[in-house]
Amino acid sequence: MRLLEVSGLKTYFDTDGGAELRAVDGVSFELDAGRTLGIVGESGCGKSVTALSIMGLVPRPPGRIAGGEIRFEGEDLLALAPARMRALRGDRMAMIFQEPMSSLNPAFTIGEQIREALLNHRKISGEEAKKRVIEMLEQVRIPSAASRYYDYPHRLSGGMRQRVMIAMALACRPKLLICDEPTTALDVTIQAQILELMRTLREETGTAIILITHDLGVVAELADEVAVMYAGRIVERAPVAQLYAEPQHPYTIGLLGAIPRLDAARGRLTAIEGQVPAGVAPPPGCRFEPRCPFAVARCAAEDPLLSTIVLQHQAACWRAPL
Repeated sequence: MRLLEVSGLKTYFDTDGGAELRAVDGVSFELDAGRTLGIVGESGCGKSVTALSIMGLVPRPPGRIAGGEIRFEGEDLLALAPARMRALRGDRMAMIFQEPMSSLNPAFTIGEQIREALLNHRKISGEEAKKRVIEMLEQVRIPSAASRYYDYPHRLSGGMRQRVMIAMALACRPKLLICDEPTTALDVTIQAQILELMRTLREETGTAIILITHDLGVVAELADEVAVMYAGRIVERAPVAQLYAEPQHPYTIGLLGAIPRLDAARGRLTAIEGQVPAGVAPPPGCRFEPRCPFAVARCAAEDPLLSTIVLQHQAACWRAPL
């Protein structure tokens, strides 16, 4: 049985002008235990809203799940009572948010904040919870963990705070961990340490990971499979090595072409011309058509579905394979 199945997910937001913003518009994917799915795309494509939808954290109003299904361990998350969803969140499924300083409460020590998750989801004493917290801090490679238990978030570096967020998310050993830009604003040395830590923890605990990022290098380091999002939809999905070697969607080709290369001649980076279409009024055909150098008349008239191009490689493009 699949650990997570997302089918036709649609998450819309009401705007001040009365229009409907289609932040996520028909997203589908699956994830097995112990596997890592990377979701990539530029800012505003719907990556984080997809994660919030899975976790049941979309603010209502103005947001709402307009359609689709999310099944976790066979259970339909969209049909659950709020109390049952709270019981799952932080226990069987957890999320690391984009900015640890805004996610951690500055008024409580890091030990108290991690311990709270354990006390909410496990029938253990306060002393047992404290012991488990220190073990978790050691597991995420925080030095002098016993003394760091009493530190407040502002006394930690960005990398240390991110490790605390990982420890908090993994405290109850969840089956699913969603990481929303886990290495944003960290220097490259700390990024490498965080990625290695996540890889090790996945191997030790069997936790499945959804890695949300705009950094294709991070995805190459950690993910087994990649889903590329554009304007609220997945436009390409494939095993990581296959997608990097033979991208099939023009948007993916543009993303890979924009990555700086050490062996490239000096000059301007390749850019994807044009702008992302507004979510309140997407074009009638392919949403990438106004920016696509390979577009034909059919692209402007008909919306392509995500279809298998070669084994385990899907793309939503009328011209694929390119």
